[in-house]
Amino acid sequence: MFNWLSELLTILDNHKSSKRELNNCLTCESLKMQLAIANDEKSKLLDRLLNPLKQDEPKVDIGELKPILPRTALANSWRVKQQMLEAEDREKNKILKQNVSQSSITVDELEKELGIVEKERLG
Repeated sequence: MFNWLSELLTILDNHKSSKRELNNCLTCESLKMQLAIANDEKSKLLDRLLNPLKQDEPKVDIGELKPILPRTALANSWRVKQQMLEAEDREKNKILKQNVSQSSITVDELEKELGIVEKERLG
């Protein structure tokens, strides 16, 4: 008489175990793995943010640094540079004019050197 009860209990146990197996399907396992990976990445990121790695920063020589000039100072420095360039150009032009005036020969002198007669020039 208790055989049918024992068979019923075994059937119920088999049914419950099959439900547990269904809960552990492949998609559930893959989702659990992805969730574990995401949680691990979050914990690593949180650790990195809370305890950053100390990096050796390159030391900057303060002697090489120049102060930042205001805009008016930059404009003034350009004006000074422009005036210097103009003065240099004037000097170069002056030297060129002196060299040209020293070596300049008039047309008459050239005609005499080449032997061109005034008659040929006029006629």
